[in-house]
Amino acid sequence: MTHKRRHLSHRIGGFHPPCCPNPRCRFHVSKLDWPFVRDGFHTRASDRRRFQYFRCRACGRRFCSASFSTAYWLRRRDLLVPIASMLCEGAALRQIARALGTSHTTVGRHAARLGRHCLLFHRELLKGARLTEPLVVDGFESFEYSQYFPFHANLAAGSESWFLYHFTDSPLRRKGAMTPTQRRRRAQLEALLGRPDPKAIERGVASLLEPLVRDLPPGTWLTLHTDDHPAYPRSLRRLEREGRTRVRIDHRITSSLERRTKSNPLFPVNLADLLIRHSSANHRRETIAFSKRRQGALERLAVFTVWRNCIKRRRENGPPESAAMWLGLLPRLLSWRDVLRRRRFPKHVDLPKPWRDYYWRRVRTAAMGARQTTHRLAYAF
Repeated sequence: MTHKRRHLSHRIGGFHPPCCPNPRCRFHVSKLDWPFVRDGFHTRASDRRRFQYFRCRACGRRFCSASFSTAYWLRRRDLLVPIASMLCEGAALRQIARALGTSHTTVGRHAARLGRHCLLFHRELLKGARLTEPLVVDGFESFEYSQYFPFHANLAAGSESWFLYHFTDSPLRRKGAMTPTQRRRRAQLEALLGRPDPKAIERGVASLLEPLVRDLPPGTWLTLHTDDHPAYPRSLRRLEREGRTRVRIDHRITSSLERRTKSNPLFPVNLADLLIRHSSANHRRETIAFSKRRQGALERLAVFTVWRNCIKRRRENGPPESAAMWLGLLPRLLSWRDVLRRRRFPKHVDLPKPWRDYYWRRVRTAAMGARQTTHRLAYAF
């Protein structure tokens, strides 16, 4: 017992907090000469673990070492890793809840936290990285709440590495064959909520490309592969007109009617679409597990992005190498425990504007009812 206590005291006493967890403190980002002191201990009632408390002398915030864990403020801390794994294995929220013996609302809250964490993890992974390969862009179409609210998830993948670099979203108007009743219902919803921006894909693709080309040297040539959607050339012209890019883009168009084989230049993003349909229950055809809010769909897409880039093998039957390893961003395949090893803070990572909105919108709308939130944000998202 004495040896055990000595080991525990040594382990707790040796922890040094990396920053002040208070986002309003000047030492939340700057760690130079941070004045903090140890301020007692706390024993957690659920598992009797003992944690060191600290106090920031600059802002007065008192916190413990558990504040830097991904499972901060969670009662079911043991669920994060299995939920993250099952979200990418084709299971819906209620199926995950039944398998883990918990509520589907608990699974939904954990999935939202995982999505926010994966947004930060992915951007931290790309810190200092530079685009050195051709880019493939395409749109993945799904819907939220009902088929009256479709949207595009704009994806950008590496042509050689198959690495998913970035994604944005664009709301769409319902199209295709509809009965007279469905057309009247669409008109009622558009009168109530507004009609989606007809240039949403153009704006979404421009937002998709901007953070990828922003750090490239002026005058660099970037090869961009897309299909023949008319919004893509307009997006490139928008970037040039607004001065948001200094690179020269070689836009190569491949017909969407071409066979989707490995020889197709759009194969990396077609493969990503295939894996999203296969691995995410909310995007399958004719599913009842569709996302009730686009926010939830994008959070799950962030989880999928980290899984595809860092955890899954680049080729299913190939060597143990992920897309991030192929780019030299990681030395080995990661597990979900590696991804969730420590907490990430949004002010420590340079999130592009759409991703900042994804991160904070869940916080801003948490007090609203789920149905009310869905209706208010369906087109204004």
